[in-house]
Amino acid sequence: MSVLVVTAILPLALTGTSSVASASSAASCRAPRMTGLTVTKARDRAAIAGCRLRLIGAKVQVPMIQTIRTQSVRPGHVATVVTVSVNPLCSGSVNPGPPPNEPIVKPGPTELITGLFIEGGAMIESSAPHCKDLVGKSSAGTITVTNSVGSVIADNTALSEGQELYVNVPAGTYTVSGKFAGGEAVGPITVDVPSGESVRQDLVLPVP
Repeated sequence: MSVLVVTAILPLALTGTSSVASASSAASCRAPRMTGLTVTKARDRAAIAGCRLRLIGAKVQVPMIQTIRTQSVRPGHVATVVTVSVNPLCSGSVNPGPPPNEPIVKPGPTELITGLFIEGGAMIESSAPHCKDLVGKSSAGTITVTNSVGSVIADNTALSEGQELYVNVPAGTYTVSGKFAGGEAVGPITVDVPSGESVRQDLVLPVP
């Protein structure tokens, strides 16, 4: 009789263990890399991996544009839920231009920092950690810097795209002019550089 009882109970125990293991497997996933992706692509990757996705941060308005800033679980690690922070939707021109509030004056070597920027153009929507921090990329071209008596400090110095010109100068007033690689001239502008200060003042070509 005891043999019959054991035989009847054993299948039930095995069945219960199998169900727990199956539920555990279904509840976890191996997190994919989602940082830097749009919300739409992050959702697709999470679905393929079988991950539950939790969105925090900015309100999702345009998931095909807004991007993921961080994720709570490192790619490849096992988790049940992956929390991601969403960057806000930013509106602005296609050419954001240089940093706002120039000239930017900071303690440091007595130097002038300048570049070539296009500012304006069609309005677009983008995504960034902080919309106010959106800054354009300097363009290729040449820059000339002269001092207050007309002596040339930098003579048609060539800049590649994304490059800024750094010039160590004595404290004083300087004139800056430039030309974009496409031939458009910009400037001249006047910049005061105090002793012991690093001054950034870019050349800007506005476009409608």
